[in-house]
Amino acid sequence: MNKNYCKVLIVEDEFIMRQGMKHMIEWEKEGFTIVGEATNGQEALELIEVLKPNIIISDIVMPILNGVDFSKIIQRKYPEVQIIILSSYDNFEYVKDTLLSGAVDYILKPTLSPSQLLATLNKAVDRIPGLEIFKDEDDYYSNIIERYILGFDDSIDSNSFFSVFPNTCFRLFGTSIKQAYGKNREILKEVKRVSKEFFINNNFIFVKFIINEDNLLYLINYKISEDKNIVSKLEKYMENNIVQENIFFVITPQFNNINKVREMYNEKVIPYLSQKFYYKNKIVLDTDTVVLESKLEKFDFHKYNSLIKRKDFTSAINLIKTYIDTAIECNMDEYKLKNLVKNLLYNLIVSLETYDIEAEELRQNYFKKIDKIQYLQEFKTEINNIILELKEFVNKNINLEEDRISEILEYIEEHYDKALELSDISKAFNFNYYYLSYYFNNHCKEGFSEYLNRIRIEKACELLKENKRYVSEISSMIGYSDHSYFCRVFKKITGYTPSSYRRLMCVQGVVDGEKEAEVK
Repeated sequence: MNKNYCKVLIVEDEFIMRQGMKHMIEWEKEGFTIVGEATNGQEALELIEVLKPNIIISDIVMPILNGVDFSKIIQRKYPEVQIIILSSYDNFEYVKDTLLSGAVDYILKPTLSPSQLLATLNKAVDRIPGLEIFKDEDDYYSNIIERYILGFDDSIDSNSFFSVFPNTCFRLFGTSIKQAYGKNREILKEVKRVSKEFFINNNFIFVKFIINEDNLLYLINYKISEDKNIVSKLEKYMENNIVQENIFFVITPQFNNINKVREMYNEKVIPYLSQKFYYKNKIVLDTDTVVLESKLEKFDFHKYNSLIKRKDFTSAINLIKTYIDTAIECNMDEYKLKNLVKNLLYNLIVSLETYDIEAEELRQNYFKKIDKIQYLQEFKTEINNIILELKEFVNKNINLEEDRISEILEYIEEHYDKALELSDISKAFNFNYYYLSYYFNNHCKEGFSEYLNRIRIEKACELLKENKRYVSEISSMIGYSDHSYFCRVFKKITGYTPSSYRRLMCVQGVVDGEKEAEVK
């Protein structure tokens, strides 16, 4: 008979339910191990040939392939595999269908308890010929620590670990599987082997566990006499025995109560696992020696967007650079930092499209460079290059345009009496029509036509005060070919008709003259 774990495959489309079952019982302690998870029956069928589970726990209501049809396929193709059905509904027809298809039992999710789950699993084991399960104490202790760190248990019974951890000092040592190894399991296997060798060679007691299939951790227990040199010895050993680049470990400060392991994980492991970006030449980071600044103010997007809207691109670029420098001083998470920079650059580059810049090409170029960067110094160099390049473009194109805007305004002042159209002016000055229109609306607080009319009416007021010409003559002198249109525009701007404005100015002139005579 084979002594082994009983392999269990969980088939459930709800993530929370899968997580709940994974932590409902101490699987390894009871002789079981979860070999995989699937979100529907079709996905599970693809995994069975590879994982070869002894027992399948399957939801009955799932997309693509439901539990009833799935159990029928299992009975036909894999009669040796035992299946346990879960459902949120107490439906006799479902019960009958699944049991007739060979299911071990049918359990309602709302009433599922650890004792019921374990009893049903053992019932399934009894139906598997030749399988004798065994319990692994190492996995048992790992499971207790993992459950505690994830918050499924409120505390750890120190007495249950007394025989396992006889020494007074603890530290957590770990690495991010996702960041360092991706899908390369050979590298991960090598890291596990080297780590284990170090602990055994130095007579350190340890328990290995993995949190959320992402972070590989070791809880190390050792004598206080070893505390002084543990970090340096560990770092030296890893440097000499791990050839693969980009491997990065963190080790927490020493603690003497196993119940502090969750606090250490959350405060001294998680925030530091992404810090490889800031420590190019370090393989083991002692988190006791590094203080992460958490009080980094959020980027002022309102101010940034206002600067871009006002076309003050130089100030917007300076704002980006200042915030990046501050974020680096605070050791902002590498991925948050890169994503923030890409977001800010995107907004800026899109706003520069009106200046004949190849926005999409430039964006892709910058983003690829940023994504490839692995370490801080390279990041600083690349960001400085991007900042300089953007500033050069702004100085060359935007500031030059401001000078040309001044020329255009002067031209309008000098030629207000001619037939002027915005499109003609933009062509004459080889200037972007839409930006010119934007300029009048946002800087002059009026459109081009309103701006031109205001200048013309101001000239008309001066001529009317002189009282030397007919109103119709003044109308044509300032660029209006239609006399009645001129009168309507004049009244709209001043509140008077040209004639009444002239009379008012004449009366005002007489009054002013009399006052001047009285003074004399």
